[in-house]
Amino acid sequence: MNVEALAARYRTLVVTACEWRAMGLAEPDAMADEVFARLDPRKDHTLKDLYKAIEAVVFASYQRFSDGMSVLDRLRVGATMSRPRRNPADDFLVALSNLRQRDRELIQLRFWDDLDDDEAAEVVGSTREAVRERLAHAGTRYLSKLSRTHPDLAISDIEDTIRSIKPGVHRRFEGGSAR
Repeated sequence: MNVEALAARYRTLVVTACEWRAMGLAEPDAMADEVFARLDPRKDHTLKDLYKAIEAVVFASYQRFSDGMSVLDRLRVGATMSRPRRNPADDFLVALSNLRQRDRELIQLRFWDDLDDDEAAEVVGSTREAVRERLAHAGTRYLSKLSRTHPDLAISDIEDTIRSIKPGVHRRFEGGSAR
């Protein structure tokens, strides 16, 4: 798909993905513009190419943030981060961050970015069936980790649990998921 068609179809997805991945370090719409600018307009691209560009832009945002901070600023941020006030969503995010990168990526693609099974399979370079199987295992591992701090959620639906903690204001589909 050419860049123009990709942008028309997936712009809200890119804005959403950039927002939660950058965690407030940059403006999501500007990041989305940068994502599409990184793609060669003379070539056709896949969702996998789009996600590589998203990761590059997010990495660059973190790099710019890091480069702009002095050592003293970094120490101050570290000091305030060591004593944060916790809310239930923090425990959900900690459990998610403790997953293997493959599991976390798949959960994020499906439930934060609202990709369907076919789209997620394209991004991770797998089949739809493999994505479903991996997602089931990843969900079980996530709920297992989450049940350490919230035993009542051990029998929850992974999709509802993840979407309930989805950070940011942007959504790929108005009113939540298309499913």
